[in-house]
Amino acid sequence: MFAPENADNAVAFAQEFLDKYTAVGFGALSKRQVDLLLIQLLQKHLPGFQDKTDFDAALVLRTTKRKIRGLRDEVSFREANDEGFLNTHLRNELRRAEVLPSDHGMVKIQLDDAVLRGYAEKIVRTEFGIVDSSFNSAILQLSGEKYLLLCLTVLTPEERVQAQQALHEFGQDQQGSGAPQRNLFNQFKDAFVLGAGQQVGKLCVSGAMALVTGGASLILEGVEPVTEAGRGIRAALQQAWNHFSQDAEDG
Repeated sequence: MFAPENADNAVAFAQEFLDKYTAVGFGALSKRQVDLLLIQLLQKHLPGFQDKTDFDAALVLRTTKRKIRGLRDEVSFREANDEGFLNTHLRNELRRAEVLPSDHGMVKIQLDDAVLRGYAEKIVRTEFGIVDSSFNSAILQLSGEKYLLLCLTVLTPEERVQAQQALHEFGQDQQGSGAPQRNLFNQFKDAFVLGAGQQVGKLCVSGAMALVTGGASLILEGVEPVTEAGRGIRAALQQAWNHFSQDAEDG
């Protein structure tokens, strides 16, 4: 299961498993607790296991997809003790958002993890009051604005500063943009509406992708992300802003 080049990970896995298995006495953990511990440690120490689908993880462990999903959900509930943990893991999922080809002002996100799905829905509901998951309970279909809200939420404090600086560099004198009662999401939303007009949904998706990837990716014309490693959040947001604002002016 652990490749030879991951020998250090295997040692760390074995050591932590033994420490936790014997912490309350040998054999004291139930089978369910042992299963949960194994899943938790594999996701922590086995490279790539965290990103495997439930189906692929089930193949590796020779069990059912349903059992893997149940164990992963319970591990998430136990580990979700602060917003930092939730933001980090939600951000990883937001990077995989699927942009709808018919209108790339909309995205679909598959969140199999019940904890992350609930957390994302809570964030969106605080601002919009409703989330569309009618097609599949694990899939959220979001407008560009809702996707932008989620991506802004999972930023680190340093990244929020970069986003705020980029907002001021758009060259738009937004009325009330500096008012303390206006949160960063509303400042972005208003700036995008005024700058991009009917293209606002596309600018929101592109800008959100730039935020959640640290500026490495954004979406301009097609539905495939345009990548440029090392560009940074400020430069990527400026590029998306220039592109869609120009389109609005031409229209």
